[in-house]
Amino acid sequence: MNKNLFLECKDKIEIKINEILDKEIEKYSDNEFIKESIGELKRLSSSGKRVRGYLIKLGAMLFGKDDDSYLDLAAAIEIFQTAILIHDDIIDEAQKRRGMQTINSKYPGHIGISKAICIGDLGFFISYRIINNANISKELKEEIVKIYSKTLHNTVNGEIVDVELPLKPISYHKSMSEKVIYDIYVNKTAWYTIIGPVLIGAASAGAKKEDKEKLVKMGTYLGIAFQIKDDLLGIYQDSDKMGKTLNDIKEGKQTIIYKYAIDHANKEELKEIEKYYGNPSVTKEESKKIAELFDMLGAKKNAEELVKEYTDKGVEIINNMDVSNKDEFIAFADYLLNREN
Repeated sequence: MNKNLFLECKDKIEIKINEILDKEIEKYSDNEFIKESIGELKRLSSSGKRVRGYLIKLGAMLFGKDDDSYLDLAAAIEIFQTAILIHDDIIDEAQKRRGMQTINSKYPGHIGISKAICIGDLGFFISYRIINNANISKELKEEIVKIYSKTLHNTVNGEIVDVELPLKPISYHKSMSEKVIYDIYVNKTAWYTIIGPVLIGAASAGAKKEDKEKLVKMGTYLGIAFQIKDDLLGIYQDSDKMGKTLNDIKEGKQTIIYKYAIDHANKEELKEIEKYYGNPSVTKEESKKIAELFDMLGAKKNAEELVKEYTDKGVEIINNMDVSNKDEFIAFADYLLNREN
């Protein structure tokens, strides 16, 4: 991966986001309530990895466009990223986000939830306005709005299933098809993290329809690999480093790892999983027992093999396309799929 290019883009996106949100704060300087809310949006927008914004840049570079015209679009999708995470924090009852206190935990009781809903909504509307105000042709703007709208729509569809599926009993999970989990992966992760940003970048560089169709397929494979990798980190990385292990197990997160484990477990092992997986009171030691059991059942190995399989499928599509800078794109995909946090 070209680390210098990534860091340079990350800094530029950060500057653009702050510029946009500072203007919003100034606009409402005489309204302390709105001013404070935009300030909260800016606070939680800081320290993001800017992966999605950078993928807009890389999507454009695949088709020979290498300038800073992507920055408004990158800022829009990164502000959307913060907005949806603010809502996600309400769902998860999260206390921390990006090392900072979440809005829902910062303010007492119902006001914290109410403010988080409003501020998340505000982020969505600001992101749309950035796109509508972008200095691009009417035709391109319409195409990007369509891509962006589909990305948001698919993301929320994935989130709905992701929220409700853990509430079902283990008997339901055992009898359901893996397709249910893959639908979450494609809608909530692939479109949100890979497909949407890359398509926006490609569209801004004038990519042909057939190339964009290939990018959707490529992004689907890489998005699935990205989410399975995230699930592995959520179970197997030290929770002190990432803060995810206990949360994923407490929430009963529906993953290919969990599905493989319950499909291959005997009655006693199923009882053990049912006792702890999805239990809000599970301890760190008990979560380690579940992780070890999943490993023993072959679920970890299966997931690692799937990450490689889907990564290889995505990379093969890019390699067979007649595009520019494919090595840089593949290197960044490799970085995402081999990350340790």
